[in-house]
Amino acid sequence: MPEAFQIPGTNQLLGGAAVFLLGFVTISVIYLSVVDRRDRRRRKKTNEKV
Repeated sequence: MPEAFQIPGTNQLLGGAAVFLLGFVTISVIYLSVVDRRDRRRRKKTNEKV
């Protein structure tokens, strides 16, 4: 087993970092999807008025 995994708490630290990054990426993708959808609707309404 690699030496880094023998330090107490390393697995918990790596697991916590993985969960944090997964959550961050998931929330970012959802946010960008919502913003893109709003922008598309706004552009569509602007194009219909012209």
